[in-house]
Amino acid sequence: MNTPHDDFDSKQSRRILNSFLVSDDVSPAQQLALLRLVVDAVPGAILVHDVEGQVLFFNEGACELLGYSSEEMLGLPRFGWIGPESMAGAAARLERLLREGRADFISTALRKDGRTTPTDVLTRRLDTAEGPLVVSVIRDVSERVKAQQELEFLAYHDSLTGLSNRVFFEERLRLAIADARRHKDILGLAYLDLDRFKPVNDRYGHDVGDSVLITLSSRLVAIVREQDIVARLGGDEFVILLPRMASTAEFQVLGQRLLDAIRQPIDVGTASVSITATIGFALFDHALDDARSLVVKADVAMYRAKRDPARPWLEWDAGMGLSFG
Repeated sequence: MNTPHDDFDSKQSRRILNSFLVSDDVSPAQQLALLRLVVDAVPGAILVHDVEGQVLFFNEGACELLGYSSEEMLGLPRFGWIGPESMAGAAARLERLLREGRADFISTALRKDGRTTPTDVLTRRLDTAEGPLVVSVIRDVSERVKAQQELEFLAYHDSLTGLSNRVFFEERLRLAIADARRHKDILGLAYLDLDRFKPVNDRYGHDVGDSVLITLSSRLVAIVREQDIVARLGGDEFVILLPRMASTAEFQVLGQRLLDAIRQPIDVGTASVSITATIGFALFDHALDDARSLVVKADVAMYRAKRDPARPWLEWDAGMGLSFG
């Protein structure tokens, strides 16, 4: 909040600046030099260009944003500061600006080194005797975009392992079901529960337990296909969404590969721990299943497998029903 003293200083500064600019004792060259200093002091980039995209004027902020020298700025290709992903809408934005006199939008700036920077752009039409010009104030919003991406990641990913969380899994499951129905694809689900994990926590502590979960999560991701989704539901429970399967025979191959990877010893300081797992598989029935029933089927199959140590994984069948009894 400004104090009266701040307001006085601000008003006084404006009067001094205005007096300097209109004073007969100040040459045009001095006035232009001051204006140049003012423009360069503005935070962010300022670009003035014609409707063909030729740069006519810029400030130091533009050089800093784009990574060009002053000499290079004037030699930029037409609209050469706009990122490739933003060029598609450039013509429509220019048309709106010329029609309405202003256009504010989100874009990307293309740097000299080829990198792109997310930006907010405020543009105004400047009418001159030679035709309209475009004045753009461009602000680097990389930090804001990064913060938004981090929040989105946390909303959809497990904070410990980095795997997808329950929210993301449920969203992708709904999409996968819709896709399977549309294309008559085979959709599968694996429900995985770790065995002998609690004793690790009890003996070595939760920090070691967390380390084990992180290691196992990496192993799971390394086993599955790129289109598969590995999610941690919580604790030591995981699910793997398996869209567009070639056949149900993949369950047997995947089950063995998952178990082999999980059973590999994990070093925890000077000791080594071994974890096992039980897996339930379920196949999506296009006529009968929804998202909930598919998860329940895989969970029931996993529960039944836990009762038979000789069968660490099972595929659901109708004889199991949909209860855990």
